Amino acid sequence: MNKQRGMTLISWIIVLGLIAFFTTLVIRILPMYQEYFSVVQIMESMETELKDNKLSKQQVNLMFAKRFNTGYISSVKPENLTFSTGRDNHSVVKVVADYEVRVPFIAQISLVGHFHREINVEEPQAQ
Repeated sequence: MNKQRGMTLISWIIVLGLIAFFTTLVIRILPMYQEYFSVVQIMESMETELKDNKLSKQQVNLMFAKRFNTGYISSVKPENLTFSTGRDNHSVVKVVADYEVRVPFIAQISLVGHFHREINVEEPQAQ
């Protein structure tokens, strides 16, 4: 009696469909996370710059806008950035970036990524 070896045509179609699905998923999600890691890198570099200088909200907002523009970051809008001032109510001590990215996946299905990153410029006060 001969036993069948290998995969049938239906099995190949299922395997190729799964490979196509996960490849499409990775192709859609990867740019979203690359952009997020660029945002993280910009915010970490800004953290040291904000510690050295006492900058106002407008100055910090302008610096972020320039750096995001240079880094081709289009998902973070000015309304997604929140700035907190210190005790002197003039210089920025905390920056929060909270934004959402939606990318089309298949037909009417979209992938949504919610990203949150914050930097504290001021060290916590010892009590």
